[in-house]
Amino acid sequence: MMAACGPTVELDTDSGTEGTTQGSADASASADETTTPPSGPCGENDTELIGGGPPGPSGYPPPCNPQQEPGINGYRCCSDDPAAVGGALPAYQGKGIDGDVPYFSEINNDLSQFGQCVRVGDLQGQGLLAGGVEGCPIPCNPTWSADEVQTVCGASRVCCQTVELQADDCVQDSTTGLFRPVTGDDIGVLTQWRPVDHDTHQDPNGSACLALAGGDVSGSAFQDCVRQLTVANQRGYCMALGPGQLCPLESPGYVDACEALNGG
Repeated sequence: MMAACGPTVELDTDSGTEGTTQGSADASASADETTTPPSGPCGENDTELIGGGPPGPSGYPPPCNPQQEPGINGYRCCSDDPAAVGGALPAYQGKGIDGDVPYFSEINNDLSQFGQCVRVGDLQGQGLLAGGVEGCPIPCNPTWSADEVQTVCGASRVCCQTVELQADDCVQDSTTGLFRPVTGDDIGVLTQWRPVDHDTHQDPNGSACLALAGGDVSGSAFQDCVRQLTVANQRGYCMALGPGQLCPLESPGYVDACEALNGG
């Protein structure tokens, strides 16, 4: 395990509102708007392969929460978070990846708070998980290098972001003065990672990280886990796109919420 960076993180036990605000479901929504996903469980009223409502700007419907909506009727709320121990690539079972245990996907899928409602039995192709949540799409990080994406996703595949960043996901960098997506390395410096602090942050208050660390908030396991926490720009699925196709949030002219705060 790599050493955790930054100051020691302490849990905020007086957090106020529980839960997170989910991503936008409306392609016309502005970067600082959010739309609450359907209130029913994943699979309750879904008829599409990827259920949960109409597609948003990312091409995906609003996210589901694997902790609250694990899935029914053949659907599964499949995590889109590939974060792994020590910042390594996620060592998904049967993929031959030189990496480490994923914190919030595959065997730990239901510790995530973000995913997509997927009819897993009907999803076809090689880009699927085999262990823990068989049939779920392979989570990946859109900010990885091309080589890292190929290692996890396979040849001729890309990593498409599933949820838009929101303005509250951005912090002003102390070095450049520019707004950028917040990460776990900012905890204790630029953010306290409370539920109300950001819109798409994984594991507000670090409760899942604490469970994975056996309740030891001062130990290296907890400290490493919280350093791997991210917002929407580092969550996605491996995709096989056709000639000339791009991930929707990588299309020319698209401006994310942090870029918009910097003037576009």
